[in-house]
Amino acid sequence: MNRLLFVSCLILYACPAVIDADEQVPDQLVSVNELMVSAITPATNTLWGVEDPQSMEDWQELEDAAIVVIASALLIREGGAGPDDDTWAADSAWQGFVADMIDAAIASRDAVRQRDLDALLSAGDVLYPPCEECHLQFHPDMQ
Repeated sequence: MNRLLFVSCLILYACPAVIDADEQVPDQLVSVNELMVSAITPATNTLWGVEDPQSMEDWQELEDAAIVVIASALLIREGGAGPDDDTWAADSAWQGFVADMIDAAIASRDAVRQRDLDALLSAGDVLYPPCEECHLQFHPDMQ
């Protein structure tokens, strides 16, 4: 995981702001699935795969992953360009799952910044259930 992915997420989010105001630009430029596959899944796999970070680079990779989850979750909270994305985002269960994901990702980021492996592992345990439950309810073929 590197900062390039995080920066890419921010660019996608900010893109409508840098396009000529006269152009018709959709509110969402990517689907929830695209964001899941390209950003959230690799980042959560990094967080869940942590073993024993030793170097500054190890910790930075974990912090980058947590930040990508936070930023991406903020995006999917609003829906996306996919056919069901706006319907999902309007559902209170979806909003609850995303809120739980954001909270757990923030806890992961904070644990990393404190170099607290036990807290990071605990945050990862909290992160998994909303992801699993959301997939079961909204995208069961992704299991």
